[in-house]
Amino acid sequence: MFPEETAPVAHKTARSARVLPRTLRAAALIAATVIGGHALAQSATRAEPYPKWPDPVIKETLSVDEAKAIVAERTKPQTEWKGPTDGPKAPAGDFTIAYVSPDQSYTPHVLWGRGVEEGAKALGWKVLTFNGQGTVSGTLSAMQQALAANPVAIITPADANALQKPIKDAVARHIPVIGIHATAFPGPSPELGLYHNIVSNPAEIGQTEAAYVIAMSEGKAQDIHMVDNSYAIARFKAKATTTPIANCPTCKMLETINMPLGEASNRMTPAITGLLGKYGDSWWMTTCCDGYYTNAAAALRSAGASPDKIKLVGADAPPSAYDMIRKGGFEVASVPEPSSLFGYEAVDAVVHAMAGQEPAKFIQPTFLIVKENVDSEGGSKNEFVPSNNFACHYLNIWKGTKNACGG
Repeated sequence: MFPEETAPVAHKTARSARVLPRTLRAAALIAATVIGGHALAQSATRAEPYPKWPDPVIKETLSVDEAKAIVAERTKPQTEWKGPTDGPKAPAGDFTIAYVSPDQSYTPHVLWGRGVEEGAKALGWKVLTFNGQGTVSGTLSAMQQALAANPVAIITPADANALQKPIKDAVARHIPVIGIHATAFPGPSPELGLYHNIVSNPAEIGQTEAAYVIAMSEGKAQDIHMVDNSYAIARFKAKATTTPIANCPTCKMLETINMPLGEASNRMTPAITGLLGKYGDSWWMTTCCDGYYTNAAAALRSAGASPDKIKLVGADAPPSAYDMIRKGGFEVASVPEPSSLFGYEAVDAVVHAMAGQEPAKFIQPTFLIVKENVDSEGGSKNEFVPSNNFACHYLNIWKGTKNACGG
């Protein structure tokens, strides 16, 4: 009796032994799909950067007519979408992106992060924000926390040069790192490990500042440029700005001043006093970044200078720049960086990386804020948001829809 009964049991046991590995493999596949989709996504994701794009080219000369044409073009509303119209669809799943902000007290970092959150939310994804608290050590710690969260990608506006170890760790784990202003030039950065870097064309930013100065002065400007030479992008913008002015036959580059941004509050008043004593009370100033101009304007007011004679032209356009331009203060123009659009571009780079494809070759055209258009293109909220309905265009790509977006 027992031998006859044990035979089927032995057969069943042998069959179970064959079936069990298949069952475990299926369960593992289901688990990999369910747990955030990360295992499946990361197996297909490319974290290694593609080859870098060609460096931006500085235009060395601008005639007055060319300068006026540039100003006219770059002060117009940006209603036309010039970005991608096709690309990989976003995978479905409960994915998490890490946003590592070097300083959440800095408005652009907050606005770019908000764009990342908006784009991710539209896909049903999550964003975890890690704050570096304004220090290099804090940002390194935030990167480590981001890696520990095992995200599908890391997006950061921090200086990539200072984050080489965690970036290399991320790439080794198939986690692409996308920068926003993380280095000077747009596109992949193989030397820094960035799958993609999102930034405006710095040559166009400098050219736009130079064009405004040359056009508005009818080619007779005397210009002073202020720069923080510790930043590569600031040095490049400085060259792009000052070269056309220096080569303008009837303009004059008076001086380029290297001033660390962190020391502007202490050094600006004596610097302005010295410039007024050396060059008089009628000149232009251009700069890599508007962070100087709150202190510069205060020093000029204290010295009794007139905003009719001294005009400041900047870049980055924080809320203080919008306010000065709107009220007719010393700052008369600024070249802003897009706010939430950069976040959507970063999410699009994540989608491309997850598909194993190179990032879209797109750089948002340069915009110039002046008093006449200061409240357009997001300006009423003190930020640059192009009116080209970019979110709709990206969602059509990510979801494979064909909604009418305009622009």
